[in-house]
Amino acid sequence: MATLKGDLKKWKRGELAGVFATVYCGITVILFAVCFTVGRLNGIKALELAALISAPILLIAGIIVAAFCSLKFGGALDRAVKDYVLEVCIENAASFRAEKNSITFYIAMEGNAIVLQVNNYKEKIVFDFTPLGKLSLLRKISILNEIETRLCVTFCRLYDRGSAYTEVGYAERAGTRRKSGKTVYIIKDGKPDERAYKQYLKNK
Repeated sequence: MATLKGDLKKWKRGELAGVFATVYCGITVILFAVCFTVGRLNGIKALELAALISAPILLIAGIIVAAFCSLKFGGALDRAVKDYVLEVCIENAASFRAEKNSITFYIAMEGNAIVLQVNNYKEKIVFDFTPLGKLSLLRKISILNEIETRLCVTFCRLYDRGSAYTEVGYAERAGTRRKSGKTVYIIKDGKPDERAYKQYLKNK
């Protein structure tokens, strides 16, 4: 059974540190603007000079920490998610109904899981991200993008290998509604969507 692999807790802590560092950079910029303006308007040269000297040093330090955390920890989490999504897709290959010529994937967020349903079938393909704990908005978007990219790569590859489809696409769904977002096509009228095919070439 597919599972998220790696030192997830460590990577999550590192990613959070990167978020804090980014927030710190924003606060530094605001404090610089306030201190410099107050110093200039009130003729306080010492405050004005202190802001000019300290702000760049503090800002650079924050940027370095944020970049390091993003590359080392955020990148590791991204790779773990990518590997997990691929494993789940391989395990559930039959549920993708790739033999059909018209396929729509309905994508829904259920707690810490992303659930895919194909056409009118009741069976679900579940991507469980519970080991990551509470998902930030950015992480949710990143996971959705990875799943959508995997769908593009899978069906464009099948098309290149000779499989014929009238249309293949995906749409977001909320609650019990059948569909809450417009269908994004991977293949339409028998040909790959240009954007989807570029995504496939980039990731194949």
